[in-house]
Amino acid sequence: MDNPANSNACGRFAPSPTGPLHLGSLVTAMASYLDIKSDNGRLWLRIEDSDSQRSKANFIGLIKQQLIDHGIIWDTWPNPDNKKEGVIYQSERRRIYSYFMHFLISTERTFLCSCTRKSLLKQGDLTEYLKSGEIKYPQICRNRKSGNLSHEKALRFKSTDGDDFVIRRLTTGDFSYAFTVVVDDYLQGVTKIVRGDDLKFTINRNRQIQAILGFPFPKILHVPVVRDSNGKKLSKADKHSKLRGGEFIKKQIIESWTHLRENMPVSWIEKVTPTYETFFN
Repeated sequence: MDNPANSNACGRFAPSPTGPLHLGSLVTAMASYLDIKSDNGRLWLRIEDSDSQRSKANFIGLIKQQLIDHGIIWDTWPNPDNKKEGVIYQSERRRIYSYFMHFLISTERTFLCSCTRKSLLKQGDLTEYLKSGEIKYPQICRNRKSGNLSHEKALRFKSTDGDDFVIRRLTTGDFSYAFTVVVDDYLQGVTKIVRGDDLKFTINRNRQIQAILGFPFPKILHVPVVRDSNGKKLSKADKHSKLRGGEFIKKQIIESWTHLRENMPVSWIEKVTPTYETFFN
């Protein structure tokens, strides 16, 4: 497939529309914007709505407006439909993901799995948890012969470190985050990724798929997530953490920049400060 991105430096901000943006989201969006614009690159906005059960269409417009209100303007992705405002929607890209999924299947690095979360929890001492809070898959179906496709729950990847993660959930047809981001980052020519450090656990998943598909490895910069006074990571479910408009916008911009200045490497802050002063002051 052709890669329409031709800038030397490309980044992305890729929110999931499961709720409005909060201060932690703004910090990541600002860091992504500052990082790529300080290199004179382009920033794509990607709506990661591949989870059909949790994504809500009404949050998409809100997220876009929240970004615009806070001075974060994305570059226009060359969509043939001008109504898309230069944005990619993962829910519209299943055909593309299927193409790469079938290539993975041909490498014999995937397997069908009939396990559910409930059945895994019943495994007792076999149940382990990853740092992400996910159940570590105990490889129950890894080497079995596939049964009735209608009884299968997921297509999993045979990982080199035993973390056999999901590629596609067959009950809903949804593709997993670990898979879709790899495909989209490649097709959008993303060279630099800025994201919360709560996603560090996905690096090895991403790298394994990138290696098999022959994709380059984008540079990844992690930002310490914003936590509340109790040390808990901010959540979209917390109504008090969501961004507010009007007179609160400037304050939220300053709070985001303060978090970055206090938590990011000095060399990075020095690099992006001129960009911050140009676009946010």
